[in-house]
Amino acid sequence: MESNSNDNYVLVLEDRTEVKNEKEAGKLSVVSGIDDKGNLKTTEATAANQAAFLKFNSKEGLLENFMKNFLRQFNEPTRFGLYKVVASNVEQGVDNLRTLLQSREKPDSKQQLAEIGVPFEDYLPRQKNTTAIDPEEVDWKQLDRLGLSRDQLEQSGELTNMLSWQKSNLMTIAIPMGDTTIYTDARLAFRTDGDGNIGLAIHPLRKEPQLDFPYMGYKFSPEEKEQLLTTGNLGKTIEVTPKNSEPFAAYVSIDPQTNELIALRADRVNIPKDIKGVTLSDQQYKDLVEGKAVKVEGMTAKSGKSFNATLQVNAERKGIEFIFGDKQGLKERQQHSQQQGAPHKLCGLELSEKQREALNNGRALYLKNMVDKEGNSFNAYVRMDKEQNRPRFYKWNPDKSQKNGKVEAVAEEHKTQVAVNNHGKTNEATKNVKEPLKTGQTQPTAAQKQKQDENKQKKSRGRKM
Repeated sequence: MESNSNDNYVLVLEDRTEVKNEKEAGKLSVVSGIDDKGNLKTTEATAANQAAFLKFNSKEGLLENFMKNFLRQFNEPTRFGLYKVVASNVEQGVDNLRTLLQSREKPDSKQQLAEIGVPFEDYLPRQKNTTAIDPEEVDWKQLDRLGLSRDQLEQSGELTNMLSWQKSNLMTIAIPMGDTTIYTDARLAFRTDGDGNIGLAIHPLRKEPQLDFPYMGYKFSPEEKEQLLTTGNLGKTIEVTPKNSEPFAAYVSIDPQTNELIALRADRVNIPKDIKGVTLSDQQYKDLVEGKAVKVEGMTAKSGKSFNATLQVNAERKGIEFIFGDKQGLKERQQHSQQQGAPHKLCGLELSEKQREALNNGRALYLKNMVDKEGNSFNAYVRMDKEQNRPRFYKWNPDKSQKNGKVEAVAEEHKTQVAVNNHGKTNEATKNVKEPLKTGQTQPTAAQKQKQDENKQKKSRGRKM
């Protein structure tokens, strides 16, 4: 049978559920798609049905995702067979296939069927290594050489993600260079080497994506560069060839935090037919698998509310991302990433790079001469809340406190001042004080006390008996 590696092909399904003997060929039909309930649709293998055939290409990830849905549907896939037949000559191809199936035990037939067959075992679910990394297997000295520590990663909230095989957010690392040290930003991740040892992978911040050079053997066209720079996703699958490895079909995206190009194997992405309560149409499903952006309406959030979004495979996120509104561009994502971390100025106080680095690494700092909303100076311990990406103020050092920062407050001598001036709160002493309190002030001044008494007298005279 002629090769179809460079042509569009169809899948011919052999249904052997009703065969009476091993030599008999099963019912042959061409796969035409998947219906709204996830059931396989087939049609008769005639040229007249060409428009209904679901066509595949060897460089697409559509086959991988189709097979995952196919195997979820059938409890006994061994009762079926799938074979590739050239789409442009389907009738002759199916006749040849039937002849081979009727003599499937002959060596020549067996070899040809193996060449055009789709082996189910290649698409059966793989055992995922979801087990978190054992901290005892990590070489923490690698972090020490970068000016970081296990405690810093733990306090910043990054260690949990890294021990789950995920990358950290951008962090400042120190790289010794002779007699000097270079400080730069990078994302960190734990990875295994060829011997199974846990090592540290460093993904440094780049000024811009490197699109003018071949990426894993693939050279981007001007249109593809524009697509990546505009949306952050290539919008299709391409064949890449890693060094000393076999080529594979991949989605490609730009990491908005580092500008690094990321490739994700297409056969490792599971794209479901049903997403957030919506069953994708055959065209939506095909476009999504091919890497295109697909608008989907009427999805249901966990809260029960309906929402619309554009879906697209993102290699950096290792799956489907939900893009809302007009926030589809790479620039918008980069701006969002750049907003993460400690601010350059906090309550009027300019922070040095070392102070920002310490805050971003999860450390608490005692900062003096900050200014509240009323223009008065105060001091406080400060530590970044990674989940909400905002600084929090404490009256004690949260790194040493037994309460571990569960109660938010500023330094004791400024507690009342900030509560009144910034948050509008009062206690009995400061009740009805309209003027801002000064640094360290907890009681009203004589003038403020007099105004308090006058206000009380006015209210007393104005009461109706």
